[in-house]
Amino acid sequence: MTQAALATVLIAVSAAVLAANTFGGPLADATVRTLFVLLCLLGLRTSTIREILLAIAALILSTLLWRTQEGRAVLSQAIDLAAYFAAFIALLTSLKIAAERSQSILSVGRYLIRQPSGRRFVATAAGGHVLGVFLNFAAVSLMAPLIQSATKRADGTNDQDLERRQMSALLRGFAWILLWAPTTLTQAVLLTLFTDINLGKIVAVGIMTSLLMMGIGLAYDRFEWRGLRQPIDTRPVVVLPVRAIVRVGLVCATLIGTTAALQIGAGYTTALALMFMAPTVTLLWFALQKPKGASLGKQIASFWPALQTDAAPLARSAIALGLSGFIGRSLAEVLPMETLTQNLNITAMPGWLFLAILPILITLGGQVALSPIILVVFIGQVVQTFPALPADPTNIIFALSAGWAISMLASPNATATLLISATTKIPPTTLTWRWNLRYGIICYVVLVGVFALLEA
Repeated sequence: MTQAALATVLIAVSAAVLAANTFGGPLADATVRTLFVLLCLLGLRTSTIREILLAIAALILSTLLWRTQEGRAVLSQAIDLAAYFAAFIALLTSLKIAAERSQSILSVGRYLIRQPSGRRFVATAAGGHVLGVFLNFAAVSLMAPLIQSATKRADGTNDQDLERRQMSALLRGFAWILLWAPTTLTQAVLLTLFTDINLGKIVAVGIMTSLLMMGIGLAYDRFEWRGLRQPIDTRPVVVLPVRAIVRVGLVCATLIGTTAALQIGAGYTTALALMFMAPTVTLLWFALQKPKGASLGKQIASFWPALQTDAAPLARSAIALGLSGFIGRSLAEVLPMETLTQNLNITAMPGWLFLAILPILITLGGQVALSPIILVVFIGQVVQTFPALPADPTNIIFALSAGWAISMLASPNATATLLISATTKIPPTTLTWRWNLRYGIICYVVLVGVFALLEA
């Protein structure tokens, strides 16, 4: 019953958010807020300690905001923001329902991780990056167990060195989609906070920087393992799954193409257009996976049980990210930010230095279990209180995205890290501090140079 109720409320919240952002009106806004609160209450039964602590923090902040009329207005805005983030991640992550059952995705994933040693890092990092663009966090949930199964020896033991290299390659490839991909929560959050930006510049700079960082990841992998003798690979040569790649490419092209068409035709934002098209593509993709001889109607009908099976993890993600957004927005109102920033001469600070500080704040927050989304929303709200911005707003978005990406490599509390840890049983501190912290530091130093070029 809980699973069915969660699935129903997730659909209701998503539909209400889409309606509110399309048509608007007090009734639509009130419905969104009510349904998000209901989602949180229902979801607490299957939540982890993370969601419970976030709910307690949100309740305390709600109590503080309720005391004044201005605070109540901010409270409504914060719940609207939380519901929007929850609906976005639920609708985009629902793609995994079809992806996890797709033989094409499994074939592509196996092909990527079974490459010869010379091409293995590139294949895994690029695969994690590309699949992450349209599968989001489902990409790491899908590829991590495939990597672990591919690193088993004939005697059943794990090749720990190979496992470490492959998991690191996956994380180093996936993290950098946050710099540019419109399908990520990062871009949805930041484009909600900042409107006067150059989207084309974000995509162009983000893609170029992502390629640079993955190249650095490859070079660091070669350096780190330079003394390791490669064992002779006795596994059969993996045949390029052309049909599977074409099918996955068609799904990706359909999602991107229909989103762009809706964005241009209806004037929607990229995030809102994606929220409309993601469930449509999911249902279509799921329907086309029907077994031979099975009816299309029966296949579509089986989507509801599949959604119920995934309802609890989808709800946890929606609640955690929604409440994180709520906390970030509320903190900016509750804390005396004007008093705190009066003595800071931000406008006199060089733009590149201001940008360089942002990733440090986000990454340090991640060390004490503060979700990047809390800090990104909070910092975004605070920055907008400055009388004059110390850097170009497009560059500020890029720096915040970069901080979010680095926190994924260096923080054991990042969502992708927790997902990989949950599916592989590798401690999050091992994935980050032991395996990728030094790489993250190198990337940060390079990013400071990128910030300097952008602000030159």
